Amino acid sequence: MLPEIPPYEEVITLVSDSGIQFVDFAFQMNPAKEPAGRFAMEVSDVPVRLFHNKEKDEFFYEKEPGVVERVKRYEEVSMSTSVSFLDRKWLPLPMFRFRAPADFDEGPCNWARMRLALLDTPDLNGNTHRLTLAFDTRLMDRGEKSRYLAPSEEDLATGARFRLAFTSAETNWFMSQHWLNDWLEELYREHFTQKTSDDLAEDVGNKQHLVHYLNVLSLLCNKVISGECSVEPKVNIPEFKLVSKRPSVGAPPIPVDLILDIGNSRTCGILIEDHAQAGSGLKQHYALQMRNLNEPDQVYVLPFESNVEFTQVSFGKDHLSVKSGRHNAFQWPSMARVGVEASQLAARRKGTEGSTGLSSPKRYLWDNAPYSHGWIFNTAYIRTDAKTDAVAAPFSSLLNDYGSPLYKNELSLPVFSPHYTRSSLMTFMLAEILTHALIQINSPAQRLRRGHSHIPRYLRAIILTIPPGMPNIERALFETRMEEARDLVWKAMGWDTSDEAPSDSILKEMPTITVKWDEASCGQLVYLYTEISENFAGHPEEFFSTLARPEKTDRSKITLATIDIGGGTTDLVITDYSTEGASLAGSNVRIIPEQRFRDSFKVAGDDIVLDVIRKFILPAFEQSLFAANIKEPDVLMAQLCGNESINAVDAVYRQQLTRQIFTPLALQLLKAYEGYDPEYPVAAEELTCAERLGANAISTAVQNYVNSAISRHQGMHSTVLDLGAVPLIFDLQAVHNYFLEGQLNINRTFNALLEVVNMYKCDALLLTGRPSNLPGVQGYIRRLMPLSPNRIIPMRNYRTGGWYPFHTNGRITDPKSTASVGAMLCWL
Repeated sequence: MLPEIPPYEEVITLVSDSGIQFVDFAFQMNPAKEPAGRFAMEVSDVPVRLFHNKEKDEFFYEKEPGVVERVKRYEEVSMSTSVSFLDRKWLPLPMFRFRAPADFDEGPCNWARMRLALLDTPDLNGNTHRLTLAFDTRLMDRGEKSRYLAPSEEDLATGARFRLAFTSAETNWFMSQHWLNDWLEELYREHFTQKTSDDLAEDVGNKQHLVHYLNVLSLLCNKVISGECSVEPKVNIPEFKLVSKRPSVGAPPIPVDLILDIGNSRTCGILIEDHAQAGSGLKQHYALQMRNLNEPDQVYVLPFESNVEFTQVSFGKDHLSVKSGRHNAFQWPSMARVGVEASQLAARRKGTEGSTGLSSPKRYLWDNAPYSHGWIFNTAYIRTDAKTDAVAAPFSSLLNDYGSPLYKNELSLPVFSPHYTRSSLMTFMLAEILTHALIQINSPAQRLRRGHSHIPRYLRAIILTIPPGMPNIERALFETRMEEARDLVWKAMGWDTSDEAPSDSILKEMPTITVKWDEASCGQLVYLYTEISENFAGHPEEFFSTLARPEKTDRSKITLATIDIGGGTTDLVITDYSTEGASLAGSNVRIIPEQRFRDSFKVAGDDIVLDVIRKFILPAFEQSLFAANIKEPDVLMAQLCGNESINAVDAVYRQQLTRQIFTPLALQLLKAYEGYDPEYPVAAEELTCAERLGANAISTAVQNYVNSAISRHQGMHSTVLDLGAVPLIFDLQAVHNYFLEGQLNINRTFNALLEVVNMYKCDALLLTGRPSNLPGVQGYIRRLMPLSPNRIIPMRNYRTGGWYPFHTNGRITDPKSTASVGAMLCWL
């Protein structure tokens, strides 16, 4: 999704040393209708973009502040060509220190970047383009003779303002920087590949790469030249100001707590600000936001996939940025991506790289053996066929070959050959999530939404939820991985510069870590809080008496059961809740929980997806093979997606076939089935794979893999199968019958769990986790009648009211979020 753009103030505050901060803008533009840029090529060592005095129909440039020079000879450059050339490319941004009324310093020159992106479809406000600005907020000492590369402590102390420069008088020195010229020249050569080497050399000699850059930069220019003209930008860029992350005067920083529910398949996070007397924690929370670093105009705030992929982050031409004199500009702390971005990378693997990540690190917490095959960077979106070990600064200088922090073993050396244990990939995942959280809490947009926007934030605590059946050893290991991730991020961000374990003084500035509450119990707390506070006006004794089964004589005690269906485990928790203080009422009554039963089964949502693929997706493909007159299609299917032994490259393509086609189709079918109402059946719908997944969802490599297998299977006269044209029928009634007939593997798990629920005479059964949305899951559980149907409560569409962080119109849409929200209630 596109990030929401708040109404920015005239001066945007950036918190120093808060990581790489992003500022988003949107605007509407048709480049083909924009006037061409006019450039004087001979008045300076670099091209000069001219302004237009419409009254006099004259073109001029600002030679010095307030001094203009008119030009009659100029060169026109199409705005459409410039925007197309620099679309979705990171560029240095001349955001310099401004001294009123009109003076700019020569710098800082390497702390701001911009990225302009044409949207595939306009946003809800009709905007066609997104502009993302990135700022490296680390401070640099500035010597008398050193270059002004980044803001300094002096800028912080004096309250310096930074403004976008544009005119030749303001930027000529910047445009003459060799590293900037090399940056733009390299982009130019990469983009205009259809030109001959002689033509490229001539264009570069004529500074065409600089011309296009200035043309795009003019879209942001907001300039008033007295007596000549005023320039209206497509988007107005405010001034910027840095504030200290630890102010010595004024209001202290606002503490923020991070709550994480790390699942086998998906992860959910919530951030809570503590405004002390200014507001309740239930009103100062927001969802964890993950930004796609490959497509930074995209962010994700809903529960995201628990995938991890190693890949390097680039904010442009890093090898040329170094030539400016700043070696670590825009250095992202982690070298692993998580969530949607990781899934996209994994689905686009070339097949020959080696191991680039894991689909679920939590499943491998126990695996502390070095990974013998080693780890390679995923280069799906990089133009290279070279394999690159998963080693990148700053993490590579903090870890050994097995992914363990160096401070834990004085004899260890920095990683040389990455054989990180699969357990350590949880550290990489948590470090990436923590990095996004730390940046989000101090982002200008987020501070504006919460109020007290000029006050910095700091992370005070991290709370992790766990499955009810997680063994104590695994729980301790999970906590250790979180501690390592925290310590490594602090060192990577430069907040802990020692080579040893964090000292007591550093630990005081780090967030505490709590691993205490299980996911199913947290779901129960969401239900209890909502019922008591929203529906019974804060009177738990009345709610308990109402919910208790009719045959109960003790109306001050209830028994709640929760079946939490995750991606990797299905958990059951049964808890007694009793009120203390029979003569009291309302907020004076205490609720005492006593857990009576808990267990976990390793059959869950992923198994449902597998069963749906086997039952509904694979038969459609086999039928297409049969229709294409391919002999023995079942044998070919076993080669393509079965368990036949194949070479390493084809094994990766087999994974890609599943990632790009089978799994997305199964998830689409299940998502459609979530909205199915058995009382109002709908007709089956037939569409092709391309129509369901999109025209570009299936890579050429996977298409070639399938057709190569067909050629080997058929012989010389083989048939070409277009995977995108394979028809697939979504028959939701058939899916519903499949669930109710108990043909899935998870049905046996439900049989066992519901016997336990029945034995404990529960007053209510809550269904949480995303698979609990499925009508067949709910229908099968009701069919077994562990208690009366009105006491079986799916948390999907459960009405919570507006307090719930992930609500839609006051209802829960994704029960996965109940674990993190329940943990929030426990923490508060």
